Amino acid sequence: MIEILTRNPLTRFGQRLAGQVRSGVHHVLSRSDKGALSIRAFMGLLPVWLAFIFAGTLFEYRDAGRVLGETGGKPVLGELPSLIPLVFQGFGVFIALVSFLVTFRIKETTESEQRKGLVVIALSLGALASLAVWLPTDIIETQAAISGKALAGEAPSIPAYFGKLLLISLLILSVPVAALLYFRLSLMDHYVVHNFLSPFFLCLFSFMSIWVIADFTDHAGSFSGLTFGEILNFYIVQIPFVILFVMPIAVLFSGLFAMSKMSKSNELISMIGSGRSVLRILAPLIAVGVYGSLIGLAFKYEWAPASVGYKEAILETAKRETLVKKHGQRLNEDIWAKRGWMHVNEHDKRSWFVGRVPFTLSDDMGDVVVMQLDERDQPTTMWIAKRAKWVWDAQPPTWILSSVRVYTYDKNQIPRIESKETVEMNSWAETPWKVLSSSQNPEYLGIPGLTMYLNANRELDSLALASFRTNWWYVFSEPISCLVLLLVAAPLGIVYSRRGAMGGVTAAIVIFALMYVMRGTFLAMGHSDRMPPFVAAWLTNILVGITGLVLLWLKARNREVPKVKALICAITRRLKPGRAT
Repeated sequence: MIEILTRNPLTRFGQRLAGQVRSGVHHVLSRSDKGALSIRAFMGLLPVWLAFIFAGTLFEYRDAGRVLGETGGKPVLGELPSLIPLVFQGFGVFIALVSFLVTFRIKETTESEQRKGLVVIALSLGALASLAVWLPTDIIETQAAISGKALAGEAPSIPAYFGKLLLISLLILSVPVAALLYFRLSLMDHYVVHNFLSPFFLCLFSFMSIWVIADFTDHAGSFSGLTFGEILNFYIVQIPFVILFVMPIAVLFSGLFAMSKMSKSNELISMIGSGRSVLRILAPLIAVGVYGSLIGLAFKYEWAPASVGYKEAILETAKRETLVKKHGQRLNEDIWAKRGWMHVNEHDKRSWFVGRVPFTLSDDMGDVVVMQLDERDQPTTMWIAKRAKWVWDAQPPTWILSSVRVYTYDKNQIPRIESKETVEMNSWAETPWKVLSSSQNPEYLGIPGLTMYLNANRELDSLALASFRTNWWYVFSEPISCLVLLLVAAPLGIVYSRRGAMGGVTAAIVIFALMYVMRGTFLAMGHSDRMPPFVAAWLTNILVGITGLVLLWLKARNREVPKVKALICAITRRLKPGRAT
C-alpha cells in the first residue's frame, strides 16, 4: 500500500515540494540575520494591529451615519463622530508601514553603525505611528468630558489626565530612546546589560505563563460559558496587571543570577581591576531598574487597576451564565461590577437603589428603584425600572427608564400603579457618576478615577476616604519596587570570597517575603486610617531601599555582608552588662 502511494505522481511531487520548503527554511534560518528577522517581525505586527484599530473606528463612523439615516436625519458632519481620530489613525497606519519597509534595509552585509541607525529609525517611526493612532483619539474623548459632555456626568481631573498623557507618551517614545542608549553603551556596559536581560525575559515570560496556567486552572469552571475569543480577550486585558505583578520578582532573580554569574567567572573582579567601581559597573542595571519602574507606573496609573476590576466582573458574569445554562436558559446581561447599591440625594429628597451596577458607569443600570419623598419624608412617587439610561447629550440631560412600574401615592399613602414602556425624566439632577461613584472599589481605580472620587467627596471623613488616599499613593509606590529590589539583588549577587552565592539568594528571598508582609500590613493600616496614606504606601519601599543601599555600600568597600549569627553575637556583646568601655 505504501509503495502504491509513493509511486503516485502527486505524492512524489508533494514530497519534493515539502523537501524544498524544508531546505529553504533551514537555509534562511541558518544563514540569515536573526536580529534583522526579529525587528522585521516586530515592526510587521505593528501596522496590522494599528490597521485593526483604524478599521474599528471606520466601522463605528459608518454605523453612526447609518443610525442617523434610519432616524430620518441627513448625515450632517457636525452630528457624526469627529473625523480627526480617523484621519490620524490612517496616518499612523501609513507611518507604521513605512517603518516596516525600513527594516528591509537591515541586512547582514550592512555596516554595524548603519544597522543601528536603521533600527532606531524604524522604532522611531513605529513610536510616531502609535502616538498618531492613540493620542488624538484619547484627547478628543477626554476633551468632551472636560467640557461637560462626559458619558457618566463625571468631572475629570485635568492634572490626572495630563499625567496619563505624559506617562503613556513617555512609554511609547522610550522604545527608540532605549534602543539608542543601548547602542551607545560601552562594550563592558553592554555585557552587563545582556547578562541581566537574558534571564529577565526568561523569568518574565515563565512567571506570566505560570500565572496564566494557575489562573485558568482556578477559574476553568467559570469559563465553560465563554467562547475561546472571550477567554483570549479576558487574558489579553490582564497583561498590564500580570506584568506589574511578576516584574519585581523577575528583576530580583535576574539581578541575582547576573551578578552571581559574573562573580563566579571572575569577570566582576576583572572589571574592578580595570578601574571601574562597583557603582559604575551596576549603573546600567540601575538604569534598567528605573526604566522598569517607568513601565510599571504607566501600567499602574490606570490600566492595571481597571483590568483587575474587569476580571472580577467577567468572572461573576461567567459564573451566572454557567448557572443559568444548567437550567436550559440564556443569560442576556451586560457585565456588572456590583449588585445592590444605595444612593441618597438629601437635597432633592430622592433615594436610588441600583440592583445591578454596570462595570462602565456610562452603561445602563439594571433593576433600578427611585423613591421621591416629600418634605415630611413620606413617599410621593416610586419608579421601579428594568433599565435606567442617562442621555448626556439631550437638552437638558434626560434619564430614560425602561419597563417601568410607577407607584403614585396619595395623601393616605395608598399607591396607584401604572406600567409604562418608557419614562423620561429631565428634572433629576443626578448623573450616573453622582449615583454610583461611591460604589467604586479603590482597588480597581487608577489615578484619574481616584482623583475624581477624592475631589467629589471632600466632605467625607478621613476614615471613609482612607482607602482611596492610600491607594492613590500606592499607585506611585508599587512600580518603584522594581528599582528597590534591584538595589537589593545586585549587591547580594556579588561574591568576593569563596563563599557560594546561595547565601545571597536566601537573603534575597527572605527580604522579598518580608517586603510583601510589610506591604500588606502597612496598606491595611492605611486603609483603616491607622497610618497616614503616604507612609502606608511608601514605608515598605523606603525600608527595603535603605537595606539595598547599605548592602551596596558594603560591596563598594569590598566587604562581605555580615551573617545574621555574627550580627546577633556583636549586638549581644555590646549590650552585655559590665562590658568594658
